[in-house]
Amino acid sequence: MNTLGPAHAVRAFLPLLRAGGGRVINISAPTARVPMPYLAALSGSKAALSAMSAALRLELADWNIPVIVVEPGATDTRIFAKAEAAAKMSLSTADPGRLALYERQLAAVATASARQRTAPVDSVAKTIAAAVRAPKPRRHYTAGVEARMAGLLAGLPAGVKERLITRLLGL
Repeated sequence: MNTLGPAHAVRAFLPLLRAGGGRVINISAPTARVPMPYLAALSGSKAALSAMSAALRLELADWNIPVIVVEPGATDTRIFAKAEAAAKMSLSTADPGRLALYERQLAAVATASARQRTAPVDSVAKTIAAAVRAPKPRRHYTAGVEARMAGLLAGLPAGVKERLITRLLGL
């Protein structure tokens, strides 16, 4: 959904984008640049969306169609409650033997998730509006402290980054 949905939308609206001089704005996440343990599917799909956006930017350059990635940090929406409910449902049907293997790690991630602060939706909406209105939009916009921190983490050597993430999550 994080990758195929935007791909299908761009494909469907491309004739209108070419005719009307529009732009593509894809919403990614910090996990695209800093993959998180136990969020592999989200990290991978958002990384794929960012890579797809970079390729589209080159493909659509002849028509002056900007392709922009907006990367909000954790935002105060229902997505976290929905994800928690889905995780609980999935864990309730998991093999108890396998679940026992990850008990400590899942508890640590749950504790870290409970500490996570979310930003108001307005900051993300303002960032998206800036990307829509900009006469010469940037390729990448971040919204929120978490997204800016991901930018700093992404530049660290892999070993340092992994140790830091492991410590932050209590793993």
